[in-house]
Amino acid sequence: MIRCIAVLLVLLVAVPLLAQDDNEAKFLEKSAKVNDAVANAHVGLARWCFKRGLNVAGRKHCNLALKLVPEHSKAMKELGYKQKKVDGVETWVLDERREPPQEDAAELKAEVLDEFKEERDKLHEDAAKEYVKLAQYAEKLELEAYARVSYETAVSYDPLNEQALVGAGWVKDELDEWISPREAIEREETSEALTQTPEPEPVEDLPNWSKSAFKASPAIGTSYGEITIIASGADSREFARFAWAASKLTVGLLGGEVGELRVVVAANETEHKDYCATRHPGVPGLMLSMWVVGEKEVEVLLDSEDSKLGLERIVHAVTVFEIRRRCGESRHPWFESGFATNMTRRLLGRVTTAEFSGDESGPSEAGRWKRTLKQLIAEDRAPSLPKAVVSRDPDEHQVMLIHYFVRYLTQERAGALPTFCAAWKAEDDVENAMEQAWEADGAALESDFIAWFSVN
Repeated sequence: MIRCIAVLLVLLVAVPLLAQDDNEAKFLEKSAKVNDAVANAHVGLARWCFKRGLNVAGRKHCNLALKLVPEHSKAMKELGYKQKKVDGVETWVLDERREPPQEDAAELKAEVLDEFKEERDKLHEDAAKEYVKLAQYAEKLELEAYARVSYETAVSYDPLNEQALVGAGWVKDELDEWISPREAIEREETSEALTQTPEPEPVEDLPNWSKSAFKASPAIGTSYGEITIIASGADSREFARFAWAASKLTVGLLGGEVGELRVVVAANETEHKDYCATRHPGVPGLMLSMWVVGEKEVEVLLDSEDSKLGLERIVHAVTVFEIRRRCGESRHPWFESGFATNMTRRLLGRVTTAEFSGDESGPSEAGRWKRTLKQLIAEDRAPSLPKAVVSRDPDEHQVMLIHYFVRYLTQERAGALPTFCAAWKAEDDVENAMEQAWEADGAALESDFIAWFSVN
């Protein structure tokens, strides 16, 4: 009897597994057909492009077809390949005489470009619909993982397809705008960091230098856990809230815990000047900076006309401090800049503290920066990522690229950030650190980033 029950239990477990395998096989068969159909559409558009001299776009769509269906015969032929037997094995070999040009034809007409955009957008819209249908088929077969991937593929083709967005887990925020699942998680983490500031405790024994740095009004010290605020009588609770959140979120991504840090807040130019002369005497040009990063200490100058800007400087300085504590002080500022502007975006909704933004009032990340970079990418004029990350003096377009690239890393590749920091601190070699952390060089990460930016 016991033996019969055991056999029955095995059968009960095995039957669902067999059914699942059968469903998976059905889905994969349908998925292959959809991929092939969309790949054919890409090749069709590529042929249209080649006939009109849009060779760069033609090559791009052939390569998109090959991503969906490796060695897609029509795409390979359009790129100039033909099959030959090499050592008895059928192999694709490039025939340079049949290869399409690398560059576009000269003097392309505006109407041709407009027509191409219409054809491309139609392809994307149709492809998204097909992948939504594929996702719904996966749901019918109770294959949730396959459904999610299919919905995400649909979003990559058409970020305005609401069925795809909902299926991929996107939600609308308080401004009725769609945000990705990772963005939603990030916002929740940000809210928690801003509301978990430790209880304040007065600091009785202030450093001796505080009397020289705060002459007009006496300094007041308050500790919030590991973070101490020193300011001349101003309410420090708001300063602490943003300093703590910046530290907490940064170390959460880069590794470790919130450590000892002193935040000195200068209420005006005089206090800022006296601080610089007291704590960093003889350092040329330091007083021109609105925030100073030292060893276990940062100082910021408040803005008398914009309190929010003063908080941004606190966030920016604390973030840079935490990065240097973990990644070292590099000759190339890209990671510090991108990470700090993203932290001010998360905590205050603006990115104005980038010292090389070229705009005193500060560009809105959701406005000009986003529109400009989107246009640059669409026109294949985006700055080179490998060049941007080694620049010692990035221009504004490089700053835009870096800002969004770091956002991509923190949202999509965050697990490898501590490895990247350790490798970068050891050698200050960006490409080597990227290879160690993400097993990809700058060019490969750039390709992944642009695909992500286009969707998000």
